[in-house]
Amino acid sequence: MISLSPNLPPDKQREMLRQMLTIRRFEERASADYLGGKIYGVVHCYIGEEAVAVGVCSALDRTDRIISTHRGHGHCIAKGADLNRMMAELYGRQAGYCKGKGGSMHIADFGIGMLGANGIVAGGISIITGAGLAAQMEGKGGVAVSFFGDGASNAGPFHECLNIAAAWKLPMIYVCENNMYAAQTPAAETHALSDVAARAAGYGIPGVIVADIALVKPPTLGPDGSTTITIEALTVAAD
Repeated sequence: MISLSPNLPPDKQREMLRQMLTIRRFEERASADYLGGKIYGVVHCYIGEEAVAVGVCSALDRTDRIISTHRGHGHCIAKGADLNRMMAELYGRQAGYCKGKGGSMHIADFGIGMLGANGIVAGGISIITGAGLAAQMEGKGGVAVSFFGDGASNAGPFHECLNIAAAWKLPMIYVCENNMYAAQTPAAETHALSDVAARAAGYGIPGVIVADIALVKPPTLGPDGSTTITIEALTVAAD
C-alpha cells in the first residue's frame, strides 16, 4: 500500500482526474452500445462513482488485491486493467479477459490484483476477506479491499467477514459505495442505522464516512502489518 499525502502534487491530481474521465468515457460508450443492441447480456455502469475507485486504488500497490460488484468496470480501470480487453469482454469476444464468456460482471485480472467482479449481492466480500488472510500470511505488507454497495451491508457475509477480519486482525479495507439505493429500494427503508460505517463499531474496528472525494486514503498499517477498517463513501449512480 502506498502512503499518500492529503496534499497531492499537481501531477498526481491530474493523473487521478484522467483516470476518472477514462472511466466515465468507457462507461458512456458501453452504455450507448448496450442500449444500441451491440452488447448482449447486461451492463451496469459505474457513472457517478468514479472518485471512489480512483481514490482507493491510487493508494494501493499493484500487488494489493481488490474485488468488485456488478458495477465493476470502474474498479478494473482504476486498478490498471487493459481497456481493449475489457471492451472485448463486454462484446463477447475471444480477446476479452474471460474469452468473452464472462461479460460485464465477471472481469478479472489476477496480474494486477483484480480478483473479479460479482453479480451476487455481497458475493465478493467473503472471497476478498480470504485474500486478506493470504496477505497476512504472506507478510509483505499487502492489503485487500472489498468494494460493495449499501444493499450488501444488510447481508450475512458483510457481518461475518467484518467479525473474522477484526478477530484475526486482517489487513482489510471494506469500502461501501453508498448510493442510497439497493437496486430500486431506498436504503432508508431497509437500514436500521442510517450510516453503514457505524456498524463497524460492533466489531471493534474503525468506521469512517467520506463524501465522494477523489482520494479515499486507507489507514496506516499496524506494527504487525495488520489492520481492518470500514469506509463508507457517499456517492450516486446514474442508473
